[in-house]
Amino acid sequence: MKLRNINRGLVLGGVLALGVVCYSVYDNNQFKTSKPEIEQTMRDYIADLTSANVGSSDKLKSQLTDFVNEHYADYTTSDNEYASSKSGLLEEINQAEVATQGGDITSAEYDIKEMSINKSGADGAKVIMIYNVCYDVSKGDPTFLTTNGINTMTSGNYTNSDSYEPSSSSYKAIFSYEYAEFYLLRTSDGWKIATSSDYGYGEDYTFDDNNSDSVADESKAESEIVPDSSLAESSDSEENSDSEGADSVE
Repeated sequence: MKLRNINRGLVLGGVLALGVVCYSVYDNNQFKTSKPEIEQTMRDYIADLTSANVGSSDKLKSQLTDFVNEHYADYTTSDNEYASSKSGLLEEINQAEVATQGGDITSAEYDIKEMSINKSGADGAKVIMIYNVCYDVSKGDPTFLTTNGINTMTSGNYTNSDSYEPSSSSYKAIFSYEYAEFYLLRTSDGWKIATSSDYGYGEDYTFDDNNSDSVADESKAESEIVPDSSLAESSDSEENSDSEGADSVE
């Protein structure tokens, strides 16, 4: 009798273990089929973020609000205290003095240099990106939205030129984001961003009107460099890396 009970327990345990393994394999396979959709979601996100920052300051607040409502999901729980959520971004946009800034972003280019996509939880994904954005600025130091919230350009700190006047000089502002992190959720409307953050960025300002170089040329050259090993180490065996040429928004 005891042997029979033991055998029954072993059988039930084996069946349960097999079910867990089968579900895990099924879940991972399902996620793999979702990777192209997640990748396109992130490409659309960067394109729309760049586009939302372009235009006159009187329309900027509504553009940024529409962008956040389109790409972010309602999400309140996060282990990352530095990450930005939908509600936090909307609050920042509402409080930002975008309508009184001294200049506008007139056009922009972006270049996604690297992207890794990994599973996170039952219906989530973690995406790490490296990308550049180049903004053409009419004058002054405009406010703009990043993955981590509202920022303001600081062009006056990056020139020694006596002829530079922030109130009237146009320039290019190039931002290099070397580690932007996103958590996405699968929703009834597709994949949406739960939280986004970036851990520092490089900024460079070009004031020479005769300089015709763009971030597209720089990024194409840089994208040929072997990817930073630190990013590769942060991703698991399901990492999906990719890069694209620069896209422009006007």
